[in-house]
Amino acid sequence: MPNPIVSIIVPTYQSQRTLPRMIESIRNQTIPDWELIIIDGSSNDGTTELVTEHQRELGEKLIYIEQVNQGCCVARNTGIDAANGQFIAFLDSDDEFLPNKLQRQLDLFKKRPDLGLVYSDCCYIDTQNQYHPSVFDTHAPVAREVPTETAGQNLHLCPPNLFDYLIQQYFIATIVGMVRRDVLADIRFITDNPHGFSEWIFYLDIVKQHRAGFVNEPLSLHHHTDGSITRTSKLRNAQSHRDLLKTIRKRYPHLSANARNALNQQSATANAQLAYHHYKNADYSAATKYFTESLTHQFNASIATATLKSTTATLLNQHNNKCSVTPCG
Repeated sequence: MPNPIVSIIVPTYQSQRTLPRMIESIRNQTIPDWELIIIDGSSNDGTTELVTEHQRELGEKLIYIEQVNQGCCVARNTGIDAANGQFIAFLDSDDEFLPNKLQRQLDLFKKRPDLGLVYSDCCYIDTQNQYHPSVFDTHAPVAREVPTETAGQNLHLCPPNLFDYLIQQYFIATIVGMVRRDVLADIRFITDNPHGFSEWIFYLDIVKQHRAGFVNEPLSLHHHTDGSITRTSKLRNAQSHRDLLKTIRKRYPHLSANARNALNQQSATANAQLAYHHYKNADYSAATKYFTESLTHQFNASIATATLKSTTATLLNQHNNKCSVTPCG
């Protein structure tokens, strides 16, 4: 088969229940010139047999790679290395592309072949099975603040400083982006933040170096999943977010004032969330640590008061512990 226009990379792990729906959404694309690369980290769950069945129909259009499960980011990097397309799109095994997803993003690339990335809006179904037509309208206000230049019907060019907007909020989700393949010569997903948000850096790396465009239409359908860590563990999310913000500071040392302010606000919030969690659980020493770190990023009077309370509680605990060993006179 000649090299396809688009390679679609899908990591999967024990997702045999949703894989048929995902594959069907690719088969329903309005353009036929694609390849689907599935990277499977499962073991003995029936995924191999399911994909093999689809391979009989799709032939070389479906590439199946099995590897030890190391998370989505490692799997996506494997897919990038195996891709033959001029452009690369990403999809998760429990989500879907709408039928014109590939076509609409290629429409903008054809108008502006210099773009490195074209992203779009996304619709979603929540855990109560309610349909929402726009992630940007419900969850990503910063995405609507990006000034754009019209290039066609619902096709827009983003400004050169898109990085300064994206660093304020992770609004380019993995599945909404299409990337020119040569842009990824030296860009990959980071793999040392396994609990989320790593995809944010992937797109930050791209828009730091390349212009981007935007299709103002929902082109993907995301299914919220009950029990997902990203939906059930606020503490883990806050910790991952805090750790990733530290990585971002080291990765991009020369930031604009707006970008630095955005990072400071997010770091202050993430540390405050961690601090309040530990304070609620009477771990006053950890609470003091995170409250103090929050204040180093952004002063807040209520956080300063909470820091004083947790510091006092820490000292009181230390005193009581000392007296339990050696009676205090």
